[in-house]
Amino acid sequence: MSINEIKAEILNKYASVHAFCKVHKELSRASVYLALSGKYPGNASNQLKRIRAALTGQEAKQKPQPSVSQEMMAETLQAIRCSNCRRLNRRECMSCRDQTAREALELFERLYDNKEGMGKAGQF
Repeated sequence: MSINEIKAEILNKYASVHAFCKVHKELSRASVYLALSGKYPGNASNQLKRIRAALTGQEAKQKPQPSVSQEMMAETLQAIRCSNCRRLNRRECMSCRDQTAREALELFERLYDNKEGMGKAGQF
């Protein structure tokens, strides 16, 4: 399927390329426009495959499911920090633990796109 055929099929099913992009939020609008114009700087054939898959209604590849919990990630990050800590005065340990817990939550949300919990990443 050529670029022109993909573009024609998009315009057959949707009012515009913009409308297609609004429906398929997994695709970047800029990437779609660049791929359809033939000016995509990366792997254009891969991008066209993704657009074609969205057109045919095939499921996009799902993100990997976490094999660790948020708590396990926080505990592991804290263990790493404590093992590398060189402070003689341990008065700041609780604030360090709190910061590590916040960072672990944000890391977990960014890696696994977890929408549960405390809301948007970065809000505490």
